[in-house]
Amino acid sequence: MSMKSMTALVAALALAGSGLAACGDDDDEPAAPPPPAATQPDTGGTEAGETVEVAADPGGQLEYVQSSLSAPAGSVTFEFANEASVPHDFNVEQDGEKVAGTDVITSSEDSVSVELEPGRYAYYCSVDGHREAGMEGTLTVE
Repeated sequence: MSMKSMTALVAALALAGSGLAACGDDDDEPAAPPPPAATQPDTGGTEAGETVEVAADPGGQLEYVQSSLSAPAGSVTFEFANEASVPHDFNVEQDGEKVAGTDVITSSEDSVSVELEPGRYAYYCSVDGHREAGMEGTLTVE
C-alpha cells in the first residue's frame, strides 16, 4: 500500500472513529429525571396529612421541649429532633398500647407517620428511666 493510500485510510478511520464517538456522547448524558409524580407522593389536598414537630431538650435534660401536642385526626407525621448527645426517642400510645415510635437517636432527627383517630394519647421516651423521670406529654387529636 502506498503512503498516500495509508494516509487516506488512517484519515478515514479517524473520521469514522470520531463519528462513532460523537454518537456515543449522547449515551453518556444523564437521563432526564422522571416526572415529579413518579418520585414524590401526591401532596395535594388534605390527604398528605399533618406534620407535628417535637424535640427533646437540647441541653440533655430528660424532657421534651413541648409538654403537650395537638393534631387533627388522620395521617400525622411526627418529626422528632434530638440535638443532645443523650439518647432519646418519641413514642405515641393510647390506652397503654404503643401506636407509633421513632428510633432511639442522639444528635439527630427521625420521623414517624401514623393514622390517628380523635382522642387523647400519651407520648413518651422509651429509654430506660426517661419516662419515669417525666419525659412524657399529652397529645390531643381532634
